[in-house]
Amino acid sequence: MSDALYLVDGSGFIFRAFHALPPFTTRQGVPTGAAYGFAQMLLKLEQDHRPSHLAVIFDAGDRSFRHEIDPGYKADRPPPPPELAPQFDMVRRVVEAFGVPQFELAEYEADDIIATFTREAREQGLRVVIVSSDKDLMQLVSREVVLVDTMKDMTYGPAEVEAKFGVRPEQLGDVLALMGDAVDSVPGVPGVGPKTAAAIIQQFGSLSAALERTDELGTAPGMKLRGAERIRQLLKEHAETARRSRRLVALDEHVPLPVSLEALRRKEPDLDRVVAVFHEYEFDRLLERLRPAAVAMPSPGGGTLPPPPTSRKSPARPLAEALALPEDPVDVVRDRETLGRAVGELAGAEEIALGLECGEGPPSHAPLCGVALYAEGHRPVYVPVGHRYLGAPTQLGGEEALGMLAPLLSGKTPRKRVHRSKDAYLVLARFGIKLDGVVGDPELAAYLVDPERVPDLPGIAERFGVRLEGRGEVCGSGRNARPYETLELERAAAYAGRRAAAALRVERALAAEVGAAGMQRLYEEVELPLARVLAVIERHGVRLDTGRLRTLGRELEAELGRLEAEVHGLAGREINLGSPKQLQELLFDQLGLPPVKRTKTGLSTDAEVLEELAPLHPVAAKIHEHRFLAKLKSTYLDALPALVDPRTGRVHTRYYQAVAATGRLSSAEPNLQNIPIRSELGKKIRRAFVAEEGYRLVAADYSQIELRVLAHLSHDPVLCDAFRRAEDVHQRTAAEVFHVAPEAVTGEMRNVAKAINFGLIYGQTDYGLSKVLGIHKAEARKYIDAYMARYAGVARFMNDLVAQARRELVARTLLGRIRHLPDLESKNRTTRSAAERMARNTPIQGTAADLLKLAMIQVQGRLEAEAPRSRMLLTVHDELVLEAPEAEAERVGALVREAMEKVWTLEVPLAVDVGIGADWAEC
Repeated sequence: MSDALYLVDGSGFIFRAFHALPPFTTRQGVPTGAAYGFAQMLLKLEQDHRPSHLAVIFDAGDRSFRHEIDPGYKADRPPPPPELAPQFDMVRRVVEAFGVPQFELAEYEADDIIATFTREAREQGLRVVIVSSDKDLMQLVSREVVLVDTMKDMTYGPAEVEAKFGVRPEQLGDVLALMGDAVDSVPGVPGVGPKTAAAIIQQFGSLSAALERTDELGTAPGMKLRGAERIRQLLKEHAETARRSRRLVALDEHVPLPVSLEALRRKEPDLDRVVAVFHEYEFDRLLERLRPAAVAMPSPGGGTLPPPPTSRKSPARPLAEALALPEDPVDVVRDRETLGRAVGELAGAEEIALGLECGEGPPSHAPLCGVALYAEGHRPVYVPVGHRYLGAPTQLGGEEALGMLAPLLSGKTPRKRVHRSKDAYLVLARFGIKLDGVVGDPELAAYLVDPERVPDLPGIAERFGVRLEGRGEVCGSGRNARPYETLELERAAAYAGRRAAAALRVERALAAEVGAAGMQRLYEEVELPLARVLAVIERHGVRLDTGRLRTLGRELEAELGRLEAEVHGLAGREINLGSPKQLQELLFDQLGLPPVKRTKTGLSTDAEVLEELAPLHPVAAKIHEHRFLAKLKSTYLDALPALVDPRTGRVHTRYYQAVAATGRLSSAEPNLQNIPIRSELGKKIRRAFVAEEGYRLVAADYSQIELRVLAHLSHDPVLCDAFRRAEDVHQRTAAEVFHVAPEAVTGEMRNVAKAINFGLIYGQTDYGLSKVLGIHKAEARKYIDAYMARYAGVARFMNDLVAQARRELVARTLLGRIRHLPDLESKNRTTRSAAERMARNTPIQGTAADLLKLAMIQVQGRLEAEAPRSRMLLTVHDELVLEAPEAEAERVGALVREAMEKVWTLEVPLAVDVGIGADWAEC
């Protein structure tokens, strides 16, 4: 390999690792998760890449030259969490132990140091690899400079940057200036998101040209830009802000560096020092990776390196030898006769693994490139159907190959193990194949075993000591990167065949862990069949009335303008509502409102602060309302129309099973979980989700399911009695807490009771309740004490949950789902308290999530059997949204209610509210 300079964005990686990895601690309760992730990354760089030059770059402090440009820069950044702060020094010790140069400079950010080293390296003919996920650093990407995101196993060259942002790397700064950055308090131009910013730069080529020729926006031949007139006005109004933002995102490539590039030349790590640091921080798994080289080396205490201790957080894994993958050559099948023989042989196997290798894009669109199959005792098989490169041999077409594979894939036998089975259902459905017989999915099994962190297949295999290539390794990086469909057949076959074998063997090992943890039924009867249901939902999509959204967007734009004018009138001057500095001056200096929260750069004006200040002054209330409406507008009204699939005319949100540790589903593109349910604006947004002509939407929503789960689990007689009598549970709670007759309960009393009922599920404290109700902490404590005295069964149950979780360091749902809680042993009070809240709410929230998943499976089964023209479209929190022919809507509503209410027998009845209408809000 030619010489290359690797520059690690140290500060960025620490924060990313802290939020992405499990909260590891030492046996003394010292948090080490971020430091562990950093050490793991550095070890991988050393062992796998052995760069000729290497350096780690850190931010020096809070201030840089950018604060002279805008004092509000990074003003809203909170301080590092208390569990993270001590890990910065740990990381520096790890870097020092490896003997890697590390740098930080006052008045400059790590990005500027990286930019300067990059410039000097290119001038001296060195390739550069930037190890980071920071979009700002993607401005540096070129034919000789790539950015590698090691946590996502992604490499960004010029083509990948352009695919992600719609512009070339050298134009990325202009896009970043337009769209702004809330994390760094870069204001940008209000109302301009990533896609609009890219469209502007695509037309003009640069930000300066766009600001000089704003009136030409959207007038270029063939260019269509929604809301061009509004955007032209925004650019004119905020031109200076855009120019200032451009200076903020620009990287300084001429930082006064303290050393030459020669000082960055890699040296072999001192193994003794690395071993000593890994021992001190209890990085047992990383010590195991050092073992082949270190086993004969004296350890700091003398003798040889001892075996790693067995840890409760790292249960013993099967030996890698037991999972060794086949090294047999892969059979590449390119004709009907050979494929027919392969299908016949595999049809007799008890189990097979299936891998579908696609090009870029979501599974509903991505081109299928090849099919990999593996069964024990057989050589892996790879059927290429879409590899396109100069000299590529003849291949079977996708329709032809899958037509021959259909009997194998659509039968219940042989049993199949498929990584990311939901995507496989979606891909095969495009070819008219209903995949059946899936009994295992490594991603879902890994999710059940450790829901806090679910890596890709190579990461899952690594847990068992199995080395598996990632997509980035086989397709190359930088200027050598290529689309998967251009990969040579032999290379693609070796990669795909080995992945299929890994999916089969690794899933078996994971399934054994799932069974040992008591989650086999949850795996087989909930998570695996749910993947098929989610694929069906994603494929259907939901119709969107974009005209309604555009009308609502115009109304909201006017409302935002009115609110801004009212703020200016009350303040006596014009201010930029997007500037934290100006808001600080208005709220705290001019109006004298009490400070709520401080950051390193001053008083915070974030949403939580504005909510607390809103009752104290009308200016704060209007600023809070403006920010809330602006966020809804950008998140839904501006973004949703662009997500309509032109081929179907519908929005196809993507659902993810293996993300939320509570077991809840999450959605993206778009995320529909956060549309406000009870606000008037939320209802207007839901009116844009409409039924097809001749159909009606049917919405079925569990009523207070988490409180009903609490009643069942706690066996509290008062709470159970209220649900059995179908009483208003909040009114009943108010009557019990305030010692009045139910008919004497006032609206204020009921609101207090409701806040207590739901706050209890989320582990809310007296401080939290006082903030929700706007009362003193002592009064909130009195309400909670009164509640616990009357609902003694609930109080006892909550205490028992924490005690049991502390013994086992896990929390469990009714269906057996577990969540690991090692922080219950933490010496840090804040960390320990957060784990105690999870111990209380996981059994309740997780059980509710499990019941909804089970209900979705049963509803889909009944629809297929009894109402095949109806279809499930959405699941949001505790609600299902379906589409049924007008004549069948009532019957389908009754069917869904019955299935959901009978999904599980609790001590109290489950109740479902069903509504039918032409749009979601009407339901």
